[in-house]
Amino acid sequence: MAIHLTGISNQSTINKSERSQKDDATGSATEKQSAVQNGGTLAEDTVKLSGTAQTLQNQHSKIGNLPDVDMEKVEQIKSAIAAGEYKIDTQKLANNMASMDSLF
Repeated sequence: MAIHLTGISNQSTINKSERSQKDDATGSATEKQSAVQNGGTLAEDTVKLSGTAQTLQNQHSKIGNLPDVDMEKVEQIKSAIAAGEYKIDTQKLANNMASMDSLF
């Protein structure tokens, strides 16, 4: 969707396809210039991650290595059930179920 404001600028308006053609022509000239300056070969693109991005990537890999289930907690609950000591707070359970239901 384009917004046309009249009387603000003396520049002519161009449509999207004209802009793309102009960008393509400019990009081609720039690429040719770059190739000539670099001895006829195009340089490779490189990416350098910031410190924050590196930290996020490291944390993501650590999280990916964690198990999906906390087996220690599962064993604690199993033991409590077997000993008859596991108490269920029915009010809390009902509230949690109602809050989950409201998400859908």
